[in-house]
Amino acid sequence: MMQIERLKKEFVTDIAQLHYRGIPTGFLSSLGPKFLSALYDAIAQSDNAFGFVARENQRTLGFIAFTDNLSRLYKSVIKQNFFRFSFLLARKLLRWSRIKKVFQTLLYPGKTKKLDLPAAELLAIVISEQARGRGLASRLMQAGLDECKRRNLDKVKILVAAENLPANKLYYKSGFVLLGQIQSHNIPSNIYVISWPHERSKQV
Repeated sequence: MMQIERLKKEFVTDIAQLHYRGIPTGFLSSLGPKFLSALYDAIAQSDNAFGFVARENQRTLGFIAFTDNLSRLYKSVIKQNFFRFSFLLARKLLRWSRIKKVFQTLLYPGKTKKLDLPAAELLAIVISEQARGRGLASRLMQAGLDECKRRNLDKVKILVAAENLPANKLYYKSGFVLLGQIQSHNIPSNIYVISWPHERSKQV
């Protein structure tokens, strides 16, 4: 039976593999499964991030991850895992192109801040190829957005490659509104934002 569970430390290896296979052309995937495992391990323990996984018969079939503040998440993850990440990235960063992409990733929150976008962000959503077409993406999205509301986050953004049509369709269907487009790692990327009345405002 399919279950939606919170993203926990024990699921990070499965999540890293899903990310690596499901987003093969992404910059983070180019850093390898071990780095992704370390990254999601840090995210699972961060106060500034949360997520959910779809599990069936002890298998992780999909996941979604959010942060309530991308800048704070980056700072806390780097501060707490500096030496671990440095070791994992030592060989990966021998090429200037990858070093450049690391800086682009770290500077991205500042770039979006100039556009007056919310700090909260949907980091990633991936469904295994074998489990697609079962509505898992919609269920994970709903679980994630419900948690955003519970945390009193009234706006959330997402950055997605313009050419990724299935993902763009999912965000539009889920209520996200296209606000514009920027270049991310030299790829045209759409910026979507979803908003709703602040939960506290309903009590006034």
